[in-house]
Amino acid sequence: MYLYEFEAKKVFKNFGIPLVEGDIATSPEEAAKVFETIGKPVMVKAQVMAGGRGKAGLILPADDALSVQKTADSLFGRVHSGERVNRLLIEKQIQIQQEAYVSIAMDYAAGMPVIMVSAQGGMDIENVAKIHPELLIKRYLDPFQPIFSHTLRELWRQAGFQGKQVVALEGILRKLIKVFYQTDAITAEINPLAITAEGDILAADAKLIVDDEALFRHQDILVVPRETAANVFEQRAKEINVTYVSLEAGGSIGIVAGGAGLSMATMDAIYAFGSKPAAFIDLGGGISRERMKEALSIMADTKGLQGLIINVFGGINNCLTMAQGISDFLEQKNPQFKIVVKMRGFEQEEGWEILENQNIPIIKYGTTDMAIRELIEHVREVKNACVS
Repeated sequence: MYLYEFEAKKVFKNFGIPLVEGDIATSPEEAAKVFETIGKPVMVKAQVMAGGRGKAGLILPADDALSVQKTADSLFGRVHSGERVNRLLIEKQIQIQQEAYVSIAMDYAAGMPVIMVSAQGGMDIENVAKIHPELLIKRYLDPFQPIFSHTLRELWRQAGFQGKQVVALEGILRKLIKVFYQTDAITAEINPLAITAEGDILAADAKLIVDDEALFRHQDILVVPRETAANVFEQRAKEINVTYVSLEAGGSIGIVAGGAGLSMATMDAIYAFGSKPAAFIDLGGGISRERMKEALSIMADTKGLQGLIINVFGGINNCLTMAQGISDFLEQKNPQFKIVVKMRGFEQEEGWEILENQNIPIIKYGTTDMAIRELIEHVREVKNACVS
């Protein structure tokens, strides 16, 4: 379960992690009142699940009550990655001298959490990880072994910090570890961890993803009822009786599969091949030609999609019907991303013929891994061609 920034910051505050002064607003008038409480220039931050808010113009400065109200009015109702902006976080502007990065996330391949710290935080942390991986310092957290202060401090020293800063950063990291374990988190991240000109170290942003299976233990951390927080994609999917699940901000691979189990297995395989899934759609049973087309249209609107795997079995659904829906989608949308289909089952030969006429790669008798490998290799070739 993804938490909104303000929900995550509420959790962080309870664990003693220092934050920027601020409060939530649900209308332009409330935003102006928050500004009056703070009494200084502020940042107006849209509260949506997906990342990339800064680059999308959803985090804006404001210097007085009138500009706060106008800025808030311009942000309310905007849609980012399928989600409408209904809440804003109004925070005091701070003079950032340096942006650091710290996170704890589950590494499913290793079967344990991994700590990551860097002296290079901010919006381009993913580029830092790709271009200069040596700047991202990592250490696995063994849940059965104690973690000592000198170990955490050494991480920050390796990242380039010294003196009192190392001590302060170690304290914040230790508190973040407590957040991770005590909330049954999958990811706990601060980016940026802002170091101000005055020497304060504050969580300027906050990301917290809690394991859905443990959420019953942590209902108190959800400020926004999740039945009202569903994004536009989830609502569109519900209307055609399929399930849309957003997976990872920055993910590039979409999954359309026949069943939640097959969806999850496909997702795990994508991770195993070193890529990231953006979202999956579970078709369920009895899919019609029209609903198949609409399901693909929903997935196609997912931000950042570079590839799509359709992994279906013609048992509770019909291969011919699904292939017709895929063909209708291609003729209507002309998507710019790669599609690979793994399909077998009832009327598979008829379905394959339709897809072959559309020049769609089909894995007829191979495995899900084969389909994913072909898709990811194509996506990487396109990326490399764009870079060169």
